[in-house]
Amino acid sequence: MAIKKKVVRKTGARRPGARAKKSTPVKFQRPEEVERWIKREVAAQERIYRGIVREMNALNDRRIKWVKEFYQRLQTRGFSVHAGIRRKVRPEEIPPVPKRIRVVF
Repeated sequence: MAIKKKVVRKTGARRPGARAKKSTPVKFQRPEEVERWIKREVAAQERIYRGIVREMNALNDRRIKWVKEFYQRLQTRGFSVHAGIRRKVRPEEIPPVPKRIRVVF
């Protein structure tokens, strides 16, 4: 049977309880060509984003119409509770139609 030796790892010349030194962040400068590319890319992404927001806001009136139609369907046809069982929703259970629907994309 072999006897195992205890391995002791040296932690350097630190005193017990001493704090390790904090390293300072390295400042990195990008080349000018990279900076120009990033600015162009950010501008292009913002332009695309503004177009999407414009399209989504233009759909708001349609969305309100869709919500009203959905509420009407809930009151006339109802929804499936289980298998072939349907439940109609009473008008007082329907929430008010929102003025604006926030779309997260």
